[in-house]
Amino acid sequence: MPVSINKLYINQSSYNPNTRSRVPTGKRIMSSEGKKVKNNIIKAAKEQMKSQQWDYELTKERYLYLDTYIYMNRLGRDDNNIYKLLNDSLEKIVYDNDSRILTRTQKILIDTENPRVEVSLRPVEYIGIFDNEELLHKFELNCMSCKRYSRNCSILKKAKEGRIQVEVNNELECSKFNPKK
Repeated sequence: MPVSINKLYINQSSYNPNTRSRVPTGKRIMSSEGKKVKNNIIKAAKEQMKSQQWDYELTKERYLYLDTYIYMNRLGRDDNNIYKLLNDSLEKIVYDNDSRILTRTQKILIDTENPRVEVSLRPVEYIGIFDNEELLHKFELNCMSCKRYSRNCSILKKAKEGRIQVEVNNELECSKFNPKK
């Protein structure tokens, strides 16, 4: 079970010889408990990845749902506080960057004997501004018959990145479309 964000970081302090006391530096560092739990998560993730057929390269371009089933050790814990350490620990092992992770709590149960977090990952259906691959493919096919396509159309590129543009309306039609001759 990941450490709560409230216990994950501690205030760093340094010794001041003038006052002969420790003074806060203003820097937050990971606690020893946080480091221990992070290492346990990394170890478990690496072990799980051995038996999975996971496409790591896909995680460089697509967003992923990280669905969690949380078994707390007691009532009253905040599930949102555990995600920072969990997402950071899985980065570069399961996925390229946690900025592409959409974390969702599916269920919270209490298990005083074995508190844990069970995780499943899957790619989201949407790609950029397109609700699914079929809509992207349809848009791209139309782009191929446009003069801008052969010049690496920036509108298509931005649409794949999820950028909202005035050139593309709600029906996914491009106002800059100029048919090839």
